[in-house]
Amino acid sequence: LCGASLGGAAAIDFATNHPEAVEKLVLVDAQGFIEGLGPMGALPRPIAKVGVNVLKTVALRNAANQMAYYDKNTYATEDALRVGRLHTFAPQWCDATLSFMQSGGFKVRNSIAKVPMETLVMWGREDKILEPSYAAKFMEELPNAK
Repeated sequence: LCGASLGGAAAIDFATNHPEAVEKLVLVDAQGFIEGLGPMGALPRPIAKVGVNVLKTVALRNAANQMAYYDKNTYATEDALRVGRLHTFAPQWCDATLSFMQSGGFKVRNSIAKVPMETLVMWGREDKILEPSYAAKFMEELPNAK
């Protein structure tokens, strides 16, 4: 099972709740030490919806691309921008994202040390979204980290 960024928190959650279904785990620049969504989870739905709609804007996705890639000229391309926005045009994406926000988001911090399977931790040295220092934390806390 592989999880990147927020998908890393989802993968940790799945791996600890269904270890029989996961032989090995790969975490790529994974979220896991940031608990929930903070005050965003308590926003009134109409205000949260405005925020969710900002997530699909070209400006925000371009800013994320600039933060995500070390070699911006090669990887922060128009194609990367389109791929980064693709999921935001799926039917019910806005409602699903609002529901996720209202749930409080993933809280897997206390599950990290309980991940039973071998786990490969991969991180970009220049990651500006999730600090590379989180890789060292995962290596310390995951019982079978590589």
